[in-house]
Amino acid sequence: MMEWYPLIFEPIYKEKIWGGSKLNELKSIDPAISNLGESWEISDVDNTISIVKNGVLAGTSIKELLGRHGSELLGKPVFERFGSRFPLLIKYIDTAQDLSIQLHPDDQLAQNKHDSFGKTEMWYIMDASPEAQLTLGFKEASDEFAFAKAITSNQLPNLLNKHHVTPGESFVIKPGFVHAIGAGITLAEIQQSSDITYRVHDYGREDAHGNQRELHVQEAIAAADYSKASDYQLHYDEDQYDRQQLVKTIYFKTDILRFKEACLIELSTGSSFTILMNVGASCELVHAGKTYGFEFAQTYLIPAAVEDISVVPHGEGKLLVVSV
Repeated sequence: MMEWYPLIFEPIYKEKIWGGSKLNELKSIDPAISNLGESWEISDVDNTISIVKNGVLAGTSIKELLGRHGSELLGKPVFERFGSRFPLLIKYIDTAQDLSIQLHPDDQLAQNKHDSFGKTEMWYIMDASPEAQLTLGFKEASDEFAFAKAITSNQLPNLLNKHHVTPGESFVIKPGFVHAIGAGITLAEIQQSSDITYRVHDYGREDAHGNQRELHVQEAIAAADYSKASDYQLHYDEDQYDRQQLVKTIYFKTDILRFKEACLIELSTGSSFTILMNVGASCELVHAGKTYGFEFAQTYLIPAAVEDISVVPHGEGKLLVVSV
């Protein structure tokens, strides 16, 4: 059996028309990347495959690991369900401008139209400017006719619910839910392994070549959830030092662990891998007598075969703990 250890992957950086500059600072990128919008931390999306950065497996792709050691990496139940496909896509996102207003298909629609997973996702707000806001669903229940009319008349934002955000808040975005991340936000995103988005409003923006980005109006009309926005914010005690559940879906479970002393991290050994995202102060992971530095906005994948991990904080420790 492979002697597994905490895996960190080479980040895959994505320039976006709305991208900012903070990820350059957080990831110590030199020279800086203009309009850097996303850092894909763990990806098995076609043509965007993560490569191990540390240890004896450095240089190995996640695709290769899944092919050779799928059950040990994923956990037997996850491997039986997903085979040699990693089920999640893990990102950090930073915005200098508003993202397009968009929504995502569910599993059935995504499978039928795109041969892909659908997209359920969640956000954890790491940083936000005082005026930063999210677009989260309809203010009032709507229908496909009102939705189509608002899109064609350029009035869609008037139908939608706005939410001013502060660091520490967390949200779940279900398929069909109309949404957008606003300017001035840095967040962690956990989602099904899918890169399918139906864009319905992009503020008339043009790229460097003077072209507007494609809209997906008919697809979005068919996929939208027209109910009044509710139950999108995830609630927990932000002052409590312990592990609390943020969300549990059929695709992933995410907890938040807040700590100021060294502690063990409970793993789902044998049944699921665990992903750790650092959304607090720098710390160290300890496994099999070795230590692994863990900075803000870094991510580790703990294979399902690993039995114990402890964490030592250097300040106010805060981790997102993700499993399936």
